[in-house]
Amino acid sequence: MTSGTFETTRSGESKSTVQPGLKGTLSPREYATKVVPSWGETYHQTMAAYADMDYVSIVFATDADKAAALIPKEVQLLTIPGMPGQSAASLVFAKYRECELGPYMEVIISIPVLHKGQVYSYVPAIYVDNDAALLAGRELGGYPKKMAHITMRNYGNLFLSHMSRGSMQEKTADPNFSDVASSSVTKGGKLFSVPLPADKTVQLPFPYSLLLPMPPATGKPQNYTLPTMGLRRFPGIGPGPNGAAGAEVLQLVGTPWHVTKAEIYAGDAASMELYPSKEDPIGELLPFNSVLGAYILRGDMYTKADEWVLVEDLKKKKA
Repeated sequence: MTSGTFETTRSGESKSTVQPGLKGTLSPREYATKVVPSWGETYHQTMAAYADMDYVSIVFATDADKAAALIPKEVQLLTIPGMPGQSAASLVFAKYRECELGPYMEVIISIPVLHKGQVYSYVPAIYVDNDAALLAGRELGGYPKKMAHITMRNYGNLFLSHMSRGSMQEKTADPNFSDVASSSVTKGGKLFSVPLPADKTVQLPFPYSLLLPMPPATGKPQNYTLPTMGLRRFPGIGPGPNGAAGAEVLQLVGTPWHVTKAEIYAGDAASMELYPSKEDPIGELLPFNSVLGAYILRGDMYTKADEWVLVEDLKKKKA
């Protein structure tokens, strides 16, 4: 309640006269440079390091027209040789045991796209079980993260993964009514290690040559980089084209993820399912047609804020 004094107007009504108090002492150095709330930052902006992670990826074929409906017009799909009308997409289950955001689980659904000769993995859907990872992903990288319940269990070489979300829709007789995605992958033979060799380019057999494109040798050991792209949007305030129904910020953001130390294995006997859901209809928007290949990455990676790229400012382009 606001305290103050009351005055009586000519009409006999009383009105409050608010008495000003102390001015705020929170410095712009705090609120303009730190993550809100500045007194207890949810995440750190400069760098995120991930250690001792399991990253299980299934690359699958989907309908090209459905995939195209999930990516901005500024990018384009990559064709799959010998598979007209089909596009590639990936379902990733990741377990980050050690991370500056805190340990967490993640599910990533991505589509390989091309932008001015550069290949990215565009992310139309992504889920986490940690609020720091959710906020950092949405605010910095433009990843449309949602909270979910995610599990990954490995029984020897078998990796079983599952993701579900609390649902507001009507419950059905199916006990798995809240499921969104699942996968099963068996760890096969080792494909390569990171750092990559200094003096030769790693040669992978098909289909891994397509799933994991290798950079040329540089004469020095090098990391393996996974470039991703997100659509970063913040709504405006009030009415008008830049109000709540519009966007104050609308950007395509490129984020490189540097794998620094890892073993990458073939994924055998891979299977997956995307379940239909009214609130998360990714299984209908991006139908699973067949498995193209799978791999398992176990190791460390990082990303740094000063390496993130503004691929395109869509608001300025529209203006």
